[in-house]
Amino acid sequence: MLSGQKLASDEAHEREERGHADENDLLRALQEGDNDAFVALMKRMESPLRRYVRRLIGDSEAEDDIVQDVFFNLYRKSDRIDARRGLRPYLFRMARNRCYDELRRQGRFQTVSLDEEPEGTSFSLAETLPDPAEPTDELAHWLFIQLVVREAMEKLPENQRQALILYAEEHMSYAEIAVATNTNPGTVRSRLSHARRTLRRLVPPWVLDALDGEAMPGAARKVP
Repeated sequence: MLSGQKLASDEAHEREERGHADENDLLRALQEGDNDAFVALMKRMESPLRRYVRRLIGDSEAEDDIVQDVFFNLYRKSDRIDARRGLRPYLFRMARNRCYDELRRQGRFQTVSLDEEPEGTSFSLAETLPDPAEPTDELAHWLFIQLVVREAMEKLPENQRQALILYAEEHMSYAEIAVATNTNPGTVRSRLSHARRTLRRLVPPWVLDALDGEAMPGAARKVP
């Protein structure tokens, strides 16, 4: 029979191992009835899901309900998820669908084509500040560039914007993005390519030069 000290040590080791396990390992553990794996998944996935939800619907009181609903459905339907296809895209797909429901409820869901290209090439934020050719604060410089790029992303067609968020910010593969957005990898590649071309029209040349040069501290992935 295990002593209390040995049992506590084993439990601590299991918690440490669970902390290092990837999402799919935790999903398999949850499917086997490990409720601690569900808690670990919530801790690991809550921040990325909240970030994604905010990018789709903006600041909204519905954010908490959407994230909680995703986790509720994960717990209730975990046995239906194929761990070989990956948990992360499945969760983001649920979040995306709930965001669409919320946008419809608010009357904000787009009625135009989700792939419609934006008109014009103007970019408001970049025009309000001078070209920082020699920034005195490098971190502030990169934060401003990130803000410029993010505002430009908001002008992309919705399908391109979502693909770019999942690729550049959530580091998903084409296959994972395809699952999350209910499409196929070829379409994902096409949307990312269109998004890249559109962004090059929307952001000023000095931003492109900076992005093509040194890597931004803590930068997201570059779009291929």
